[in-house]
Amino acid sequence: MKAIEDELKIHHGETTEDKLFTFTEVECLGACANAPMVQINDDYYEDLTPETTKSLLKALREAAQKAGASGQASGLAGEAGKAEGAGGSGTAIPEQGRTYAAQGVKLPSPGPLSGRKTCEPAQGLTSLNSEMWGNEKLRTDGALD
Repeated sequence: MKAIEDELKIHHGETTEDKLFTFTEVECLGACANAPMVQINDDYYEDLTPETTKSLLKALREAAQKAGASGQASGLAGEAGKAEGAGGSGTAIPEQGRTYAAQGVKLPSPGPLSGRKTCEPAQGLTSLNSEMWGNEKLRTDGALD
């Protein structure tokens, strides 16, 4: 939240002067394994750091400003922008390894911005990573049927 406040110069419940961003805090977006995260329109951006959060906001602002100058739809995060181009490293968050273009500005794709492709823990698996201990087995006498 501090990174958003620092970058946008607004606080919870406020809107930027250009009316591009409104900052709202909610209780749960269901992405615990990939927290911290933000929702921007319909897209989740996950595994954020203060630096990647600021880079994301800068890239979205740049795309919106470029789109505004051309009079076209913004093409920010969402299905419409994804069709314009994909792959390669973007200028905003190169470690993500995937981007799409909106109005000629490369944007990070929604999802984990750390380069992870799933919601596995960033440090690797912490459970179910070895054989079960003990001699556990299922009953075979049918007594639980």
